[in-house]
Amino acid sequence: MISFNSVGEVLEELRKISDFVIIGDTIVDLLLKRKGTESDVDIFPTEISAIAEGEKYRELAEEKNWDFGSTPIDTPRIIVPVEEGQLQIDIYDNIQDFFVPQEILNSAEEMKIGKFTFKVIRLEDYILLKVNAYREEDEDELKGILYYIAEGKLKINKDYLEKHIELFEENANSIKERLKDIGFRLS
Repeated sequence: MISFNSVGEVLEELRKISDFVIIGDTIVDLLLKRKGTESDVDIFPTEISAIAEGEKYRELAEEKNWDFGSTPIDTPRIIVPVEEGQLQIDIYDNIQDFFVPQEILNSAEEMKIGKFTFKVIRLEDYILLKVNAYREEDEDELKGILYYIAEGKLKINKDYLEKHIELFEENANSIKERLKDIGFRLS
C-alpha cells in the first residue's frame, strides 16, 4: 500500500504543471478513510490538455528521474518510486471512448491527501464514469461499492446520481440499465 502522504507529495509536484481533478478509485480509498492506496491514481488536468501538452509531463518525469509511458488510450503515465514502492499516475483527457463531462470536473470536492488538498470527483460521478466505461473490472468495482453502501460505509446521493446521468447524453439510457442490472436503485 502506498501511503497518502507519498501520494500527496507526488501529486503536489504534478500540480506545478496543471491543476487537476482526481477521477479514479482513489475517491473510494479516501471515503473509506484508508491510510493509502493499492491502486494507481487517475487525474484529469483542468488547465492543459494531457494529449496536446503531454510533453510537459515527460519533461517533469525526466527532471525527477521518474519513468514515463502511456496509458492504454495513449495519454501520459508516470511511475514514481516512493518509499512504499511504485506509484503509478495516469493522466487522462477526453479522447476516444474516454469521456469526463465538464460538470463532473466542476462538481469535484476538495479532499486532503497527505499534507495537501486536491480536487476529487464525487463518489456518484465516479460510479457514473465506471458504468459508462463498463469494462469487466468496472462491474466488480461497482459491486464492491454497492456492498460498502449496503454496509453503511459509503453513502450516495441518488438525486445527484440520477441528475448527472443526463450528462452522458446518448449513453444515459444504457447507464440507467447498467446501474439497475448491478443493483443500484434509482428513485
